[in-house]
Formats: sequence, structure tokens, C-alpha cells
Amino acid sequence: MATVQQVIDRGRVPLNDADKVRYTDDDLLNYLNDGMAEIYTKRPDLRFGKFGVATDPIGLTDKFPLSQAHEVAIKHYIVYRSELTDDENVNENRAAQTYKLFEKAVATT
Repeated sequence: MATVQQVIDRGRVPLNDADKVRYTDDDLLNYLNDGMAEIYTKRPDLRFGKFGVATDPIGLTDKFPLSQAHEVAIKHYIVYRSELTDDENVNENRAAQTYKLFEKAVATT
């Protein structure tokens, strides 16, 4: 099981930010936590036994709480959010396509 930091680092690859220059870990961690909240909204069954219980944000050293397939989904979400906030290089179509990949991955896993 990967750590949250490892998932974020893998999400940096399509962002061309392996050197951690363009995006901070804190920003990407916030996007990851937002994505987790969206996953749980779309797939409440992934929180079996925890319905109605608030989720705490996860940290960089925590284990990623879902399957490897969901790691792929959350990487798409990180790219989507990063591209929306990147004023200099934003490509709205690419962001929209990445969000569709996120939705598909969540729906099919």
C-alpha cells in the first residue's frame, strides 16, 4: 500500500513537476483530500461502516486508504485541480478530460 506522498509524487509526472518546483506538497495534498471527499460522495460504499462519520484529512506520511485503482483516480484529480489553478499554462480542455478520467476511474472501481 502506497503512502500519500508516493501517490502525490506519481501525480507530479503528468504535471512535469518531478522536481517539485511548480506545485508544493501542501497544495497537492489539499487537492488529494478534496478528491477523496469527492470519491466518497460519488461512492459512499467505499466508506462501509463509516457512514455519517466525518473524514479527517490525510497527511503525506499516511497510507493511501483506498485501492491501487483509486490511486490512479486520485492522480487524475490532482492533475485536474493543478491544471485549473495554473494560470500561465492552463489548458481547460485537458483539465476537463482529466476530470472525466477521474470520474470514470471512480465509477468503474
